[in-house]
Amino acid sequence: MAKIRFGVAGLGRIGWAFHCAKLGNHPDCELVAVADTDAARRAEAEEKYGCKAFADFNEMISSGLVDAVTIATPTHLHETMATAAFEKGLHVILEKPMAPTYEAAERIAAAAEKAGRKLTIYQPHRLNAYFQHIRKIVDSGCIGRIYSVQRSSFTFARRNDWQSLKKFGGGMLNNYGAHFVDQLLQLTGYDIKQLFCSLQLVATMGDADDVVKITYMTKQGVVGDLLISQASIAKPYEFVVLGTHGSIEMQGGKLKVRSFDPAELADKCVDESLASADRKYPSDALNIKEEVVPVDAALQVDLYADFAKAIHNNTAPFVPPAQTLALMKILAKCRELAGGEADMRG
Repeated sequence: MAKIRFGVAGLGRIGWAFHCAKLGNHPDCELVAVADTDAARRAEAEEKYGCKAFADFNEMISSGLVDAVTIATPTHLHETMATAAFEKGLHVILEKPMAPTYEAAERIAAAAEKAGRKLTIYQPHRLNAYFQHIRKIVDSGCIGRIYSVQRSSFTFARRNDWQSLKKFGGGMLNNYGAHFVDQLLQLTGYDIKQLFCSLQLVATMGDADDVVKITYMTKQGVVGDLLISQASIAKPYEFVVLGTHGSIEMQGGKLKVRSFDPAELADKCVDESLASADRKYPSDALNIKEEVVPVDAALQVDLYADFAKAIHNNTAPFVPPAQTLALMKILAKCRELAGGEADMRG
């Protein structure tokens, strides 16, 4: 099948280092155009990839050169650009977060539906091999039924870029929350009953949150917990999945899986007496199987191969817009519940 001809809008960090690099040598897609307001970046793209460079996004999508566009511009520009691309009959890959607000995200999805074009949002942590490996272990049933998932991101960085500013859709709820809430929802399910969120400004130089705490419970009783801190020198945990007879921990790129066979547990019944036998606390002798599993790199999902397949076969992309809309709705509710950011900078 013919390669899908792509244009990339935005030659910044992710647009240049990931999207252009990936499209520059891909069996299913090709980089034929770029758009950026910076002349030096346009010249660099032309020299390296031999593509056509545009200073204006609308000129690129009107050129007839592209079948699809990747929009890797700041978040507040996504809606205008995506809508314009759909009006030109183009398919769209959007960088996360999908939009600054849930309402804008809804309008983007509606525009894709109206145009009959494919839309996906690049959720790299969902596509990543480590997460697909975690899902594979969970699906195997070896740790039982999941009842709790904890996710975190700890670092110290005094953010002073556009993503630290509210006017550009910045803040870690949007920035990293779009990554990690997506992962939590994939494991816990989307049917949320209770939700808590707090937003803080601790080390940031801007006016948008840099510390985020989210805890929720689904109607099935599964708990999702997320802590994002750009103001922490401690890194106590990264990813913990708890099941009814096992657990998965991720640290340093490896997965530690612990499990036991519930069929091997000794018979036990409730003891209603108020004097504990031998004054001991209840315990169980467990035959725990422990294994450190290297992440299987082959489980990585190729964003562009998947999107090309969705276009050619008229199928849903790996990350369908409806799931990202559900994520955006939760982020909006988190912001509402937080009631603003607590400024801890003194």
